[in-house]
Amino acid sequence: MTQQNDAGRAAQRMFGAQAPQYAQSQVHAGDHRLDVVQRFAPAAGNEWVIDLGTGTGFTAFAIAANARRVVASDLTLPMLRETRRIGQERQLSNIMPLQNRAEALPIASDSIDLITCRAAGHHFSDLAAAFDEIRRVLKPGGALVMADSVSPEEDELYHWFNDVELRRDYSHIENRKVSVLEGMLAARGLHIVERELTATYMTFNNWVERTATPAAEVAALRRDFRQATPQAKAAFLIAETADGADISFAWPCFIFRAVKG
Repeated sequence: MTQQNDAGRAAQRMFGAQAPQYAQSQVHAGDHRLDVVQRFAPAAGNEWVIDLGTGTGFTAFAIAANARRVVASDLTLPMLRETRRIGQERQLSNIMPLQNRAEALPIASDSIDLITCRAAGHHFSDLAAAFDEIRRVLKPGGALVMADSVSPEEDELYHWFNDVELRRDYSHIENRKVSVLEGMLAARGLHIVERELTATYMTFNNWVERTATPAAEVAALRRDFRQATPQAKAAFLIAETADGADISFAWPCFIFRAVKG
């Protein structure tokens, strides 16, 4: 429990301070991941939905147009304030912000039609517990639609990926391998029925700016990107920009719809 509390406090410190940055982040506001989540999560208009790790609410907003009610759940209050503000600006009346841990949902069992989660699972202090809660609150036949960064299966790349992410963002927990996620879901009777493996394209300067990474660590991370092994450069598409002022790269992303059996 102490480790989970520490992870939760780290997430609140990180994202509380940076909430305005994430409210303006184009990576989070809308990208290919969000398009696929919307395609995998069609709603007819009467669904109750939870968006876990909602951040500043962009996935919740995308789902809200075709849902009865969307609970926008996040651990960090400043993020939820941005969710409320942006939701009001967009005149969305069916968004309900909720400050809560994904590992302990104050929701009745077998009551939710759809759960979405985009770019947040790698921050959950206990993803296994979160999956337990997801299974508990979903109705039979209900679905989890999740999009998150994932590690390649090779151990060397797994360790490099998680090392640079943790040094850039102290609230980072783990980018897991697809095989690990598949096993966790199957063990809970959550059956993947649709999937897509894609990538999230970023630039180094914006990546470290969003988390206000200290200058000394930024310099060390930039050196590690430039000196990455050929295997890492190929796996993560690491390349200097033409003017040499930035580095482009891409994190693998796994998007899926899993149905409760």
